[in-house]
Amino acid sequence: MLRYLLYTLFSGICFVTTAQVTPLPHAHSHNDYEQANPLEDALANGFTSVEADVLYIYGRLFVGHNMPDKKRHGLKQLHKQYLKPLYRRYKKNGGYIYPNYEQPFYLWIDIKFESKKAYQKLREQLYAFREMLTYYENGQLHQGKVVVILSGERPFKELLNDPLQLMTLDGRPEDLVKEYPAHLMPFISENAAKVAGEEDYTKVGLKEFQRVKTFIDKTHAQGKKTRLWATPEDEQLWEQLLGMGIDLINTDELPRLRKFLLK
Repeated sequence: MLRYLLYTLFSGICFVTTAQVTPLPHAHSHNDYEQANPLEDALANGFTSVEADVLYIYGRLFVGHNMPDKKRHGLKQLHKQYLKPLYRRYKKNGGYIYPNYEQPFYLWIDIKFESKKAYQKLREQLYAFREMLTYYENGQLHQGKVVVILSGERPFKELLNDPLQLMTLDGRPEDLVKEYPAHLMPFISENAAKVAGEEDYTKVGLKEFQRVKTFIDKTHAQGKKTRLWATPEDEQLWEQLLGMGIDLINTDELPRLRKFLLK
């Protein structure tokens, strides 16, 4: 109990003293909602990208991976766990997620089921926070500090046909041939093993890394950024990926990646 209280107190202190946190442009919190303190831990460690799985249940958006029992024990709503806290921080810092940090903060929303209904509900909720968002309205850019990226069951038609695009889409390598504009599809993401062509990372060599480098270069050529998921928590691999130009490093071990990036 004492250990938990000390951890909570320390996390709270880190969250409040935002000026002392160094923002890390390459740091992505995979399945952030599974952290002890979702969003707060990521912000305390300087992360500039977080991911939340979302479930549409009876007209509400809950954060979680699998459909729960009827009582929905332990599930929190997206707007309470992510949207409201981010907006409070944005207002407190005078229009920034991190003080004077000009680059975007990425909020990835991985839709698990009912993508059309989830999109409409998410659009409704995001509208109230549009001041902090980067979005397009009738083709006009409104520059904010938070970019919302839809992953999982991506509602392509709904977003493409919407005159008010409060969200963007997470792309896949096969989307590169379609050449979607970078403002609509800012990232191309894929399973690391699929890109490398080798699931056993102890066997990854020059040929496999060249496949990863080719993926990164092709994506960058279209003005888009790159993310690989299911990568090992390994500093040597992180260093190699950064050397190849990866834009986000996926991790569940937030302090470990923070320490590595600050080295």
